[in-house]
Amino acid sequence: MPGSIQPSQRIENQAENQTSAKSAVPTLLAAFIILTVAFSFGLFSLPVFYPVLTKAFHWNRAQAAGGGSIVLLLIGVLGPVVGRLADRYTPKIVALVGMCIGAFSLLLLSRTASLQEFYIFCVILGIGTAAVSLVPTSMLIAPWFSRQRGLAIGVINAGVGVGGFIAPNLTRSLIQQYTFSGAFIGLTACMLIPFVATIILVRKPPASARPGHVVAQFGSAGAVLSTPIFWVFGLSLFFAAHTLTGIQQHLVLYLTGEGASAARAAFALSLLLGSSAFGKVIGGWIADRYSTRVSMLASIVCLVAGILGLLFFNPASGLVYGAACAFGLGYGGVFNAPPLFAFEYFGTERVGAILGFFIMFFGLGTSSGGLVAGYLFDLTHRYLTSFLFDIASCSVAFVLLLIAGRMRGLKPGDRNVYE
Repeated sequence: MPGSIQPSQRIENQAENQTSAKSAVPTLLAAFIILTVAFSFGLFSLPVFYPVLTKAFHWNRAQAAGGGSIVLLLIGVLGPVVGRLADRYTPKIVALVGMCIGAFSLLLLSRTASLQEFYIFCVILGIGTAAVSLVPTSMLIAPWFSRQRGLAIGVINAGVGVGGFIAPNLTRSLIQQYTFSGAFIGLTACMLIPFVATIILVRKPPASARPGHVVAQFGSAGAVLSTPIFWVFGLSLFFAAHTLTGIQQHLVLYLTGEGASAARAAFALSLLLGSSAFGKVIGGWIADRYSTRVSMLASIVCLVAGILGLLFFNPASGLVYGAACAFGLGYGGVFNAPPLFAFEYFGTERVGAILGFFIMFFGLGTSSGGLVAGYLFDLTHRYLTSFLFDIASCSVAFVLLLIAGRMRGLKPGDRNVYE
């Protein structure tokens, strides 16, 4: 029959899909390692340095947390630039250059002697981290997966959770053995792992693995940026992401300030970031089965539950660990969202600029979270106001996603929505 697939052809297609899936594994593994080490070690180790730096240089908490905010801000602001560079020079090259910049910045941070130097070195770290963020790593694997793309994104993003679990404990151990300067040097050496893995494992997808891109329907990425749904999703990312770092960047400071030991506080942060790995996988599965919007809604519920737990549980109680895990599950789901929104609604090929803009919304939110939390603490000398502010931010994101669900004809790839 015309247009039908004969048994022999179906067998060939199945064999081709199996071969393609096997070929995708090395690239998937490389992307996982990049996010586990190159992205996570520099970013998630910083909060563990804050108590040491505030004591050594007499900085206040907002000043110390400003370094992490700079990194997060640059990850977001540079998202469109990184996306365009990945479209032009390939995600692999962009990621390799980013690892070199990140390693150099960590080496410089080991020589920190003033707040000004700390901020300058964090700027360099932010540039390097932006180049190994979700933009290039998601673009590395997206063309390989026409199905279960959400799960694939969740798997590589789980590397951020794994790295987040390892980095605080590793950093604390290095600081105890070698001081903060030696700890930064040790983290620098770790950057060699993803660099070698990327060179060896990353492969170019076959032509058959690269689907067409939806952006062409709109004439340009700029036309997509003028659509209402883009801004609804972008703003929801901003408000949800603000909550992520409002808690993550200050969890160690909050718990130690309430009398918990440094080891206990670092372990809570590790649990938060470690459980985010499960949140990423679960969130990716939900996105595949339902939609990225539904996955985000479920994640926000977990974030609010985690914050409420931190507010009501005794910091010395083991229940705090449960609150950290609940927050981590939501953290992982929100972390998945930028690339999933981009790929689900705008395709996978030459979508770097759009993905970069979603990362920009995400980065602006994460950069503001830690900074605002530090400011509110310095103003009120307690974290209650900051935590309530984060709950309010979650609520705004939740409402925006509900509004998106009621927009006429909202379907992945439905061009009428954007016109």
